[in-house]
Formats: sequence, structure tokens, C-alpha cells
Amino acid sequence: MSPRSRTLALLATTALSLATALSATAPATAASHYHGSHARKHADNIWGGYVTYGSTFKTVSGTWNIPALDCTNNKGIASPWVGLDGWDSDTVEQIGIDFDCSTGKPQYNTWVEMYPQNSIYFSEPVQAGDSMTGTVTDNGSHRFTLTLSDPTKGWTKTYQKTLSSSTSVNAEAIMEPIGSGSVPTLAKFGPMQFTGVTVDGQPISSYATHQSTVTRGTTVLATTGALSGSAFAMTWRHA
Repeated sequence: MSPRSRTLALLATTALSLATALSATAPATAASHYHGSHARKHADNIWGGYVTYGSTFKTVSGTWNIPALDCTNNKGIASPWVGLDGWDSDTVEQIGIDFDCSTGKPQYNTWVEMYPQNSIYFSEPVQAGDSMTGTVTDNGSHRFTLTLSDPTKGWTKTYQKTLSSSTSVNAEAIMEPIGSGSVPTLAKFGPMQFTGVTVDGQPISSYATHQSTVTRGTTVLATTGALSGSAFAMTWRHA
């Protein structure tokens, strides 16, 4: 092999190795998170959690634990997040994390999204047992601050985003399956609870709320526990 051929072969091998490494660390899914309530359209309901309505809202914040995943015979994704809009509007300003079994092994992928734009994933260390807090704030003039933090690991990510069609008519804390199909496969997650869910500084229970359970037809995928002040549990039932 000539020196030039050897160099080209080495460059090709290096490029392939780099591409493989990047694909191994990239999140398995970059799909957009759902923007509205299937409950308003048909029997399937893809959001689980609580949504405020009947006013406009400035900020929503909530904390949730990162549970263990059981990816045995399950390649679904479960995504908890907090956000504004989406139930009575066509936009969502949201930030959260995917509990991802799509590769057959547990992964945790953090993201921010200004629907209808796609999610932006970012790499920060997260593992089962951590606690996570998300906050979305409407700063006026369709400008938003979206923050996600992992106090267990000691990191915080903050984004400044603009969405001209936003209305901030809802505030929510949600668990949602992500993927293809009207109601995708839901990753099997362990015990999980939202706590400290506040809207404009008050417990979410201070407002008119809609309680939503994740279903596919008559099959319940995840149940939403009773709202106690600013806390409620999400329980996996079916993929």
C-alpha cells in the first residue's frame, strides 16, 4: 500500500470511528413532543398529568425524580416535562427529559422544545436516583426562559427562546410517550412523582386543572395520581 493510500485509509478509518462514537452518544430519538390534547380529538390521550386553563400564565415550575427503567421487551420512551401552552393552543414551550428504552438499554436524554419546532437535545450527566427541576417563564413579547437543573449532579441549563405564536393560556406538568404512532410505546419506568409544581408561584392545585391519564383506546398506559397541593404521582401500567 502506498503512503498516500495508507493515509487515505487511515483517514477513512478515523472518520468511521468518529461517526460511530457520535452515533453512540447521540440521543436515539429527536422527534417533536406532542403539542395538544388527544382527549379533545379522539379516545386516545397522550398526556398524563395536570394542565391549568381558563387564564393566562407567566411561569410554571416542577421537580421530579429520575426512576429506574426496565427495558426488557420494551423499546419505548417516556418523557416528563413542564411547559406553557398546548392544551388550548397550537404551541408548547417546554423542557424535560426522555426516559429512553429505544436501544434496549436505559438512557436519559435532556431536551428543550418550542413546538412546533423540533426538540433540541443537550448532553448533561443524568442517572436513576437523581432529582430534576424544570421551569418555563413567559417574559412578555413572546420571549421565554426555559431552565432545567439536576441538583444531584449540580448542573443547570438555561435557554432564552422566542415563539411569536405563543399565548401562554395553559401551564402543565406532564408525562408523555414519545415516538411514532398516535400513542407510542411507553417506556416502563419505576415509581415517579412530580413535586413542587407551581404556577405563577402558587401550587398548581390553586387553579382550575384538567387531570389527564395516558391511554391508548381503552388501555391505560400510565395513571395520574390525585393532586395534593403541588404534588402527584405517575405510575406505569402498560407499554
